[in-house]
Amino acid sequence: MSSGSLRGKVALVTGSSSGMGRAISISLANEGAKLVCCDLRKEANPTGYESDIAISTVDLIVQQGGSATFARVDISSSEEVEAAFKKSITEFGRVDILINCAGYWAPFRKFVEEDDELWSKMTAVNVLGTARMSRLAIQQSLEQNIDSIWGSRGRIINISSCAGHFGFPGEVAYSSTKAAIDHMTRSGALEYANDFININCIAPGVVATGMARQNFENQDIIGLMKRATPWPRLGTAEDIAGAVLYFCLPQSQWVTGQVLSVDGGMTIGVTASQ
Repeated sequence: MSSGSLRGKVALVTGSSSGMGRAISISLANEGAKLVCCDLRKEANPTGYESDIAISTVDLIVQQGGSATFARVDISSSEEVEAAFKKSITEFGRVDILINCAGYWAPFRKFVEEDDELWSKMTAVNVLGTARMSRLAIQQSLEQNIDSIWGSRGRIINISSCAGHFGFPGEVAYSSTKAAIDHMTRSGALEYANDFININCIAPGVVATGMARQNFENQDIIGLMKRATPWPRLGTAEDIAGAVLYFCLPQSQWVTGQVLSVDGGMTIGVTASQ
């Protein structure tokens, strides 16, 4: 049952149309937050695992009695990012929560086969895009009063990856950009803790999403992922949404600069079954 702990709050979520971003958006709306759903397209990824994939995130939230609007945003574009924040201010008057979920991933390839084009796109989206969104969220938070019950001026939750915590063959560029997000979280949190702005991060393990579907359909890859995950199942978007929600609730107001692994134990170490 929803506690309505985020009633009156406005959350801007990137990558909201599918997968983890969709689950996060719905979770926040269920707690009473108003949503600005940002993505390249309003419709869900047709290769996703959502049972209600034919309904957009925004429409689903509205159907369930919530409040949401869509903003077409490529986070590598300064103009589109700025427009999303302006839309949030125009329609809802504020931005309290930013979820940096949008990201770019490419199929596995050896390091020597990664080219400048791949690294540039990875960096433009995963690192610079996350930084760009965060800077505008911080600017807006500094203009807002501290909510004494919530304990914050604003919250930022980044989504990185367990791939940023250890080396993994075939995704040197991806893991490097995700490690950058982890450290961006820590440094940013340190800089703005005195301003009552919380900045935290979730590092997911192997999660079933449309973007990761080709991994789930490759028996060699998915077999390796299962062996590397101590928990008896792989992850769902709802696993990540639950962890993100904690970082948005009043109960986490004294938590900042943390990178929480939600990965079924993947980053703990080698499992006994191996």
